[in-house]
Amino acid sequence: MAEEEQQERLVYVCDGGDCSEKGSVELYERLKEKLEAKDPDLEKVKLRKYPCFGGCDCGINITVWPDRIFYSKVTDADLDEIAGHLEGEREPVERLRGHVEQDVEEIIWQLLDSPY
Repeated sequence: MAEEEQQERLVYVCDGGDCSEKGSVELYERLKEKLEAKDPDLEKVKLRKYPCFGGCDCGINITVWPDRIFYSKVTDADLDEIAGHLEGEREPVERLRGHVEQDVEEIIWQLLDSPY
């Protein structure tokens, strides 16, 4: 995977009420530090905060587009693996996927796929 040309990824970390209470704001900062270690200007991975994905029971939630990866129940212990995926060095972290309802994921992808 590392040899392939990596496309730019847009990564959103939920900072809604439930996720922020679980530490998403701090987790965002730690993920940013990990990504900046290899890509100081964050040119390959655009990291953003998102107000709420609607998967509150499964937080902390992170989405990766255009991969259509919806990570849930994310903790600090998962950040090295997630960063590896985002940097194109490893496959997605499967144990963090499939926790939210499929319709919640689909709404997010529709929003991100929209040209508006």
